[in-house]
Amino acid sequence: MISLPRLKLYWCWTDDHHEDWFVVARRAAEAKRFFQEYEGYDKDQVLAEVAFVLPEALQDDEHRGWPTREMLEACGAKILRWETPRVIELDGMRWTEGMLEHQILQVTDDQFERRGRGRPNRTGRSSTS
Repeated sequence: MISLPRLKLYWCWTDDHHEDWFVVARRAAEAKRFFQEYEGYDKDQVLAEVAFVLPEALQDDEHRGWPTREMLEACGAKILRWETPRVIELDGMRWTEGMLEHQILQVTDDQFERRGRGRPNRTGRSSTS
């Protein structure tokens, strides 16, 4: 019987650091492909490194792709911030999500606020507002 490599939590990042986040995969190449497809990067723009080997209870292919909060917590992650940009601590290391989504939400809130509609995404004011 052929045994598959264990599922791991890979940290995926690019030079612009706009979308950095975790991907669950069996190999770094698989994590990179997933990240490229979902975040719109070209081949060779994404780097991936193993951050954590998933526990036995999570060694199921249904867990491949973006990790859930529950999955990260099952790996022992301490959630320091779950709103964008997410920040977790795992095995003594701090990991921070890329800032692009947060920047988009912040600009959106600036526009809502200029129209007298508050800040529905609860972001702080940008330096350009």
